Amino acid sequence: MNHRSEPRPDHPAPALGRARWLNRFPWVLLRLARAGGGHAIGTLSVWLWWDRFAAHHWHIRPIYPGAMFSVNLARHTGPEVVLRDGTLIRPGDRLVELHFANANLTRLLGEGLTTWSGMRRAREELAFLAGRIAAGDYGEVRAIHGVSLFAEAGRRLGFEFRPLPHTWRWALERYFMIGLLIIYHPEGWQRAQQLPESIWPGEVWLGLAGPRRPGGPMSR
Repeated sequence: MNHRSEPRPDHPAPALGRARWLNRFPWVLLRLARAGGGHAIGTLSVWLWWDRFAAHHWHIRPIYPGAMFSVNLARHTGPEVVLRDGTLIRPGDRLVELHFANANLTRLLGEGLTTWSGMRRAREELAFLAGRIAAGDYGEVRAIHGVSLFAEAGRRLGFEFRPLPHTWRWALERYFMIGLLIIYHPEGWQRAQQLPESIWPGEVWLGLAGPRRPGGPMSR
């Protein structure tokens, strides 16, 4: 889930010094900006521009108006992937890419969305998405895929989680994703300061051609 914000915990844990890594360069560059609640002034305004450009260019749209998830269609460009359910993903296979709908999520967080209500809503939205896929609204799709800082939580929604390597590419993605979190979370930098230094993007996968069918684990 190139997902980009996440429901806040009911009782956020204190930073306990974990945020010291955010005082290092290049994180200091992000501190030159004022951001939060979907707004950014300064350095992070570039993040905001790129996020809007990407949504337009890749046709990323909410599952339905007001939804916390957005999707777009894409082709798999990496090597073959074999999921645990036996689904084989080959280069060129059609995927539904899952993202957070950042502006909608900002509004929902401001209205009091919590971890638990967020998980319940996520299940409902993913069941709705599964129904649309089953109805053929997205054509022939091989799998649902997403990348997020919080991908590991996708296990609770029936997804297969896979960690991503610690390379320069994913380091840059991590930098960008944390910048988006600062922009879109109502608490801005305060939320970023609660992140552990070890946080790293991961992948979620849900095969649609194997034993796991749309609406199965996601609809419970």
